Amino acid sequence: MGELRLYAIGVDEVRDMFGAPAGRAEQLRSQAVAALTPAQNPADHQGLLSRLGPIFRRVPGTPVLDPDDPTPDDLERILTGAYVPRERNVATWRVLEMLIKENSWGATGVGLTGEELDTFDFALARGGVHAAGGLRHLLNTPTELPLRLPSGLSVGFHTGDQATWMAESYRQALPEIEEQDHRNLAYGLANWLDGFTPWTRIAAAQGRPAPDLVGFWSAP
Repeated sequence: MGELRLYAIGVDEVRDMFGAPAGRAEQLRSQAVAALTPAQNPADHQGLLSRLGPIFRRVPGTPVLDPDDPTPDDLERILTGAYVPRERNVATWRVLEMLIKENSWGATGVGLTGEELDTFDFALARGGVHAAGGLRHLLNTPTELPLRLPSGLSVGFHTGDQATWMAESYRQALPEIEEQDHRNLAYGLANWLDGFTPWTRIAAAQGRPAPDLVGFWSAP
């Protein structure tokens, strides 16, 4: 099963994670530790390695079972803006998506195969939604991130204004969408996208960029 994952975060905030300044890099590093370190027994906190790791859900010194499992080096390549070897691409994207999730104003996801994604877009079009409001259009809009996309992963973005327009378009199309599953999905996405209006106000009050809509889709 494929999976669509949507995040509300300024795309410039994501771009600025690469080669982040010292203070921001330390903040992101701390978020990675908090998000990816499993709970440990206090008695296990001995030595430098135990204090710093395991930030990627494995005990220090144990082998990486999956070649695409993230390592601390993958995180550091993002924070320092270093070159990412092709064989570390998938792992680095996993780390980046985790940082995006940790810093987003909201997130949602749904299981969708490629065929289901396309049939949903077709249902939207039949309901009167412009092609620019389809999920494929979102995923095909380049983020211009300095990281190659691995096979099977699509990542794109729309502005917050476009996200708000998508919500309005989906809701207007509901009476014309025939399949109940498609109506349910359009309704759920519209409700989530409605969050961009308050998130934008909160972001302005906190001095952060207005959120954009960043989408990930992983092939089965």
